[in-house]
Amino acid sequence: MRNNHQTKNLNKKKIQTLDKRNMASINWQFSGSEDAKDASAATLGSYTSRIMAKCNPTPEKPILPPLGEAPETSHTAEKAVVKAVLMGTGNAYAPSIGLPAAKSAVAEYLSRDLPTKLTADDVFMTVGCKQAIALSVFITATPNSNILLPKPGFPWDMVQAIYKNVEVRQYEFLRDNDYEIDFDSVRDLVDENTSAILIINPHNPNGNTYSEAHLMELAVLARELQIMVISDEVFRWTVFGDNPHVPMGKFSSIVPVISLGSLSKGWSVPGWRTGWIALHDLDGVLKSTKITTALKQFLAIDSKPPTVIQAAVPTILKDTPKEFFERRKTFLREKSDIAFNKLKRIPALTCYKKTEACTFLWTELNLSMFSDIDDDEEFCERLASEENLVLLPGIAFGLQNWARHSIDMETSELKDAFKRLKRFCHRNSKAPELEDPLESDDDVE
Repeated sequence: MRNNHQTKNLNKKKIQTLDKRNMASINWQFSGSEDAKDASAATLGSYTSRIMAKCNPTPEKPILPPLGEAPETSHTAEKAVVKAVLMGTGNAYAPSIGLPAAKSAVAEYLSRDLPTKLTADDVFMTVGCKQAIALSVFITATPNSNILLPKPGFPWDMVQAIYKNVEVRQYEFLRDNDYEIDFDSVRDLVDENTSAILIINPHNPNGNTYSEAHLMELAVLARELQIMVISDEVFRWTVFGDNPHVPMGKFSSIVPVISLGSLSKGWSVPGWRTGWIALHDLDGVLKSTKITTALKQFLAIDSKPPTVIQAAVPTILKDTPKEFFERRKTFLREKSDIAFNKLKRIPALTCYKKTEACTFLWTELNLSMFSDIDDDEEFCERLASEENLVLLPGIAFGLQNWARHSIDMETSELKDAFKRLKRFCHRNSKAPELEDPLESDDDVE
C-alpha cells in the first residue's frame, strides 16, 4: 500500500511524462463550431475591423471618424439611470419580456403617433435593436420560408437570416424617386413561402424617410400578398429633412405590423443596449398565427436588456426635453449640408441624395476613374491605409461599389475627412493632372 509521499512522487512522474508530450499531437474529441462563420463574416463589425486594421494613426493624422466617441446624451437620461442605480430599482432580474414599467412607457410613447393605442402587452423589451431584428427574423422562420430584405440595407438583418438559414430575397429602390421601395421588385420576389417584408424607415444607408402615402401603398400591397411588415424605426428621432417620420404601425388596420426601436440612436447611447419590439396587431392576426407566442418563447431563452436601464426608460421617454432632439437635428442638418457639398467636388463619387435622417451619406463609386482600384472593399482599405479615413464598403450593405460616409463628427473633423478623401481620389485618379486636390478646401458650404 503506497503512502502519501510515494503517491505524490508517482503523480509527479506522470505529469513530467505528460509534459513531454506535445498537446497539439493529441486527437482531441472537441472542436469549435462553424455555425456562425458565414453570418459573422457579414457583420458590419467584421468589415469595420478589417478596414480599421489598415489604419496607421499618428497625432498629426488620427483616425476619422474619431474612435469610441459618442455624441453627448440627454442629461435627463443620465440622471434617470443614476436614480435607478441609487434607488436599486434595477438590481433584480426583469421578466423575460421586459420590465412592466418600461413596457408601459414604450407603449404610451409610441401611441402618441398612432390611431390605435398600444398597451404594455404589445411591447417586448430587447437588447438593443439588433436583438429586435434577430427576433423578428427568428419568429417568422419556418421550414422553406423566405423573407424580403432591402438592398441596400443594414447588414444585421442579413446576418440573422444567414444564421437561421432563412432564404433572403432582396427588393430594390427607385433612386430617381427619392429612394422609394420598388413595389414591382417586391411583387416579383414574393411566393407562397414569403413571410414578411422588412423595411428601414428612416433608411440606413439611403438616408430617406418614407412618406405617408408610400407607406399606405406598402400596407395595401403587403395585405394583398398576405405578408406582414416589419419596420426598423431606430432612426426616427434623427429626422431633420422635410419629410416627417410616419410610423408603420399607423397602418395596422390594413396589415399586421411589427415595429422595432431602441434608445441608441435617438439618445446617442448605443452602449445602453436597450430596445423593443412592438406588435401592432389590431385584429389578433399575430396571436392567431402564433407569432406572439413564438416571440415570448425566444425571449425566454435569450439575453435580457439591463434591468437598470429598463427602470430608467419611463423617465427617459417622458421627460427628455424637445430641445435635446432639436439640437441633435440641427447638428446633423449642418453636417449633411457640408458633406453633400464637399462630395459634389469629387468627380469619382456621386451622392444622389442628401440625407434627411440618420448620420451617413450613401455614395456610388465611379471605379473607372481610378487607376488601380478594383472594387469598393479595395477602395475603403486603401483609403484607410493611406489617409486613416474609415468609410464602409457598399458590399457590407448588400450593394457593391458604393460607400457609406459618416457625417457624425465636429465640423473641423468633417472638413478634414473630406480633404483627405479628395486627396486620396486625386492621388489614385487616372488623370490626376486634371484636378488640384487642394484647390477648393475652403469651399463655401
